[in-house]
Amino acid sequence: MKNGILICVLVLLLAACQQPTVYVFSENLQEEQRKQLDAALNTQNLPYEYVELAIPSGFGEATLLLSSDKIYQKETEQLATIMQGLGYEPQVNYTTRSNHFYGDGNIGFYLKNADSNSQFVMPKQLRTTQCSDDKYNDLVVKFVNEHVDFTLPSGAVVRLKWEYLYGYVVIYYKSYSQTYSHSQPLVNTPFGAKPSDTYTFTAHVNNPGWLDCSLQIVYVD
Repeated sequence: MKNGILICVLVLLLAACQQPTVYVFSENLQEEQRKQLDAALNTQNLPYEYVELAIPSGFGEATLLLSSDKIYQKETEQLATIMQGLGYEPQVNYTTRSNHFYGDGNIGFYLKNADSNSQFVMPKQLRTTQCSDDKYNDLVVKFVNEHVDFTLPSGAVVRLKWEYLYGYVVIYYKSYSQTYSHSQPLVNTPFGAKPSDTYTFTAHVNNPGWLDCSLQIVYVD
């Protein structure tokens, strides 16, 4: 009888060890938001713990990072619902076991405060880069308040409206828009690798071609 009880205990312990963990990264959350998040996380099935590390700049405001070796569909849906309940639209990314957090179904939960938009500062002047059509590379793009000016190869200046929305720069052209995600990669220059602010376009557009480009400023000094 004792052996039977011992076997049951061992089985339960092994099951507990194999249960995945949700690693929670948060940024700029207000106290009330943090309380709401804690309450919501307590309603889902998995254990979780907060990680005091910065959220990668390439991530949107709400990102779920899943272990590609094992995916728990039901639990992922619960976490996505929590993000939606807090007013965010979750984005799902995948990673491999080489990331020490994410093996055996562990999940990364990344959440940035939507109100952090007020802390965003757009560089005043950038240049186009990585254009689908090379002739549009290196155009001057100036941001002034709610307007952005593109100086075309002909010298003509086209003024459009823009805004920073849900972690993305959005430029509006006629009936559609172009969206850019922000990152800060090092860029090789004649003076060595230098930091940059890079805004990578997220969708290809057929017309105009100068919106089918990323935007970048490289800080040489």
